Amino acid sequence: MFDKIKKEIRQNKLLIIFAVVVIIIIQLFGTVRIKGESMEPTFLHYDLVGINKLYKFIEPERGDIIVCNYDESGELLIKRVIGLPGDTIEFVEDEESYDLKYDLYINGQLYEEDYIMEPIQQTGDIEYPYVVKEDCYFVMGDNRNASSDSRNEKIGDIEQNDIMGKVFVRLYPFNSIEFFN
Repeated sequence: MFDKIKKEIRQNKLLIIFAVVVIIIIQLFGTVRIKGESMEPTFLHYDLVGINKLYKFIEPERGDIIVCNYDESGELLIKRVIGLPGDTIEFVEDEESYDLKYDLYINGQLYEEDYIMEPIQQTGDIEYPYVVKEDCYFVMGDNRNASSDSRNEKIGDIEQNDIMGKVFVRLYPFNSIEFFN
């Protein structure tokens, strides 16, 4: 009987190798559907993105787009990393602008962003200057005026162990496939 099993394993070696590879890929990568408008213009409602789950073992960098849990509900956030542990985040009203507009400062330096939807008009309900806690990250949506993110006391900093992965590709819609670094 043992010889029969060994023979079947040899005959199905490619199938077994393929199955193992598929299981590994499923464990290392995943997909997430974008809900809402908080990441516009980078992502639109219902875009499908691929995430690299190995990223949770890597220290995030400013500008990375991450997927994370932020509370017990299991709801996922897809946001951009803005503040690293120990960074000081501050919003300063632009006195020269005719409209209400805030400039983002990180560690006393103006932080220029070319990917946001429009000038920042919402600073949230936390107190500034704000220092990002150790092992945590300050995240914001690219559509700053329609995003619930770290500026909201209810969400706050995102702990590193709550990061599920980093977005590395838009998979759908098919005419908008794009890779992100």
